[in-house]
Amino acid sequence: MYIVPISSSIHPLNILSQNEMAAAGDDKGIKGPTFADVFREIMGDMEDTQQILNEDAAQLVMGGIDDLHTIYNHITKAQVAVETFVAVKNACQQSYDQILQISM
Repeated sequence: MYIVPISSSIHPLNILSQNEMAAAGDDKGIKGPTFADVFREIMGDMEDTQQILNEDAAQLVMGGIDDLHTIYNHITKAQVAVETFVAVKNACQQSYDQILQISM
């Protein structure tokens, strides 16, 4: 039986912190996704669930779906995706309106 040494996978902490600082320097101080990225992802999820619902509707009409619980699950996912998108859009709009009301 061959024993794999663990020393090859252990790195000193100072090397890890230097890599993190270099990665943070590339982002100009931004850590994590931007609001635009999150908004695009939410919108993409909503569009994907709507596309799945359209395909389910076509399959249901053609008689290709035997289990209605799958369609119900897809409808629920689409409803949650639309509600999330609308909530984020409304929060963004309210924030923008509040910023406009700030007097300088």
